[in-house]
Amino acid sequence: ELDRQILPDGGHVSRNPSAQLSILLDLLSLRDALAARRIEVPKPVRDAIDRMTPMLRFFRHGDGRLALFNGSTEGPEGAIDAALERDDAKGRPFGFAPHSGYQRLAAGPVNLVADTGPPPPGAFSHEAHAGCLSFEMSAGRARMIVNCGATKVLGPDWEAASRATAAHSTLVLADTSSARMLKGKLSRRLLGPRVMEGPVEVESRRNENEAGVWLETAHDGYAGLFGLIHRRRLFLSATGEDLRGEDRLDTATAPRRRMPWQRLFRHRVPQDPGFTIRFHIHPDARLSLAHDRTNVLVLLPNGDGWQFRARSGGGECEIAIEESVYLGSGDTTRRAEQIVVAGRVFRGEARVNWAWRRLSTRNAGHPKREDAEVPELPELELPPGG
Repeated sequence: ELDRQILPDGGHVSRNPSAQLSILLDLLSLRDALAARRIEVPKPVRDAIDRMTPMLRFFRHGDGRLALFNGSTEGPEGAIDAALERDDAKGRPFGFAPHSGYQRLAAGPVNLVADTGPPPPGAFSHEAHAGCLSFEMSAGRARMIVNCGATKVLGPDWEAASRATAAHSTLVLADTSSARMLKGKLSRRLLGPRVMEGPVEVESRRNENEAGVWLETAHDGYAGLFGLIHRRRLFLSATGEDLRGEDRLDTATAPRRRMPWQRLFRHRVPQDPGFTIRFHIHPDARLSLAHDRTNVLVLLPNGDGWQFRARSGGGECEIAIEESVYLGSGDTTRRAEQIVVAGRVFRGEARVNWAWRRLSTRNAGHPKREDAEVPELPELELPPGG
C-alpha cells in the first residue's frame, strides 16, 4: 500500500501537502515505536520515510508551514519541525517533483511553489482542487501570494468555493474552473466529491543559469469546453527580487473530445470569452492601488514592499483589487484581498505580461509612471528534451 500511495519523488498520490505531513508523522511514530522495542523496521517503511521527508521540506514556506494546494492547510504549528528534526539530511529542498506535479523556485528571500500537475486519480481526488498552474510565494517569513486554502468544517458551499479555480492564484477562463467535481447527490454519495474531469496534459519545463530560473508550463483543462490552452511562463531572478510572468491562451491544435455533459452546454460557451488572472494576497499584507490603476503596492509585515504591474498585448491593463478570503487554518476565515487583471480572448488567443519587483524599504511608494514599465521575460532557453 505504501508503494501505491507514495510516489517515487516522495509525494503522496493525493497531491495534498497536509496528507504528506500526516502520513509521514504516522510512519515516524511507527518507526520509533518499533525501534524502542528493538524490532526491525520494515524496508518499505524506511524507504517511504526517506522519500517523503525531502518532499515535506519542498512544500514548506518561509514561515515554516505548508503551502496551500489540493486540500492542504498550513498545518499545526511545530508539526513540520517535529518531522524534519528526525531527518538526517538537512540540505535545501529540491526544485522539481515530476511525479507529484510541483515546481519550486527559490532565490534570495523568495520561495515559490507552483502546481504543475493534473488532478490525482479519482479515489484520491476527494479533496483535490482546480488549481492547475497556480502558485504561492513567500518572501522571507512573510507569505505574499497565496491560494485561498481549504476547509471541511464550514459547510459544503465553502468547501466547493475553495476548490474552484477562482480561489487560486492563476488564470480563470469565463468564470469556469479548469477541473470539475462531482455534484449530484447520488453520485457524490456513491463515489465521493471526486474530480470528474480536469487537465489531462500538463507541461512543465525549467532551466536555471546565473540569471535566474525559468519555468514554462501549460494545461489543457479548458480545451474540451473552450478549445483553448492556458500557458504560463515564470522567471525568478537570481537575487529573488524580480518575478516576471506571462499568461497566454492559445487555440488548442488538437482540441480534446467533448464530454457528453459539455455538449449539452455548448450553446452557452461565448465566442470570445473573458478571463481573469488572480493573485490572492495573504491577509497580513497591505495593498495600495495607484490612482491610474496601473500598479499595486503590497507591503509585507516584515517591512518589504513589492510592486505589481501588468501589460496585455494591446497595452496597459487595468488592475483591480477585490475582496478575498483566507482559509489557511482550515477552520476559520480571514478577510483578505486579491489583485485581479481582466481581459478577453480575441480570435482564439490572449496574452498578459506581469511582474513583481521588490522595492527598497526606504522608498516603498508607487513608482513614477515612466519607471513602472512591465519588462519582457528573458527568452526561455531550455536544454534539449528539457
